[in-house]
Amino acid sequence: MEKPVDEHIFVFNGTENGGEQLILKTKIYDNGDDNNNIFLIQELELNSYSNSVSFNLSGLLTPDVLRKLANELDKAICKNMKGNSK
Repeated sequence: MEKPVDEHIFVFNGTENGGEQLILKTKIYDNGDDNNNIFLIQELELNSYSNSVSFNLSGLLTPDVLRKLANELDKAICKNMKGNSK
């Protein structure tokens, strides 16, 4: 039986957001197998003053995917910084 084991909330722009927030809510579940199989249910929520929209991501943004995104952004930023000849 699937049971929730934890929940994590990450606010991308937590301070000085001007009334807008982008929030990733992740619920972590154990599917009950002996192999300690974990799966994620995620929701990406955009709040803008009195309006909001949310998207169900079904665990799309795993830690590995987010690391890959961060690494790719770092490379793109470094590549385009002044004085970097790469």
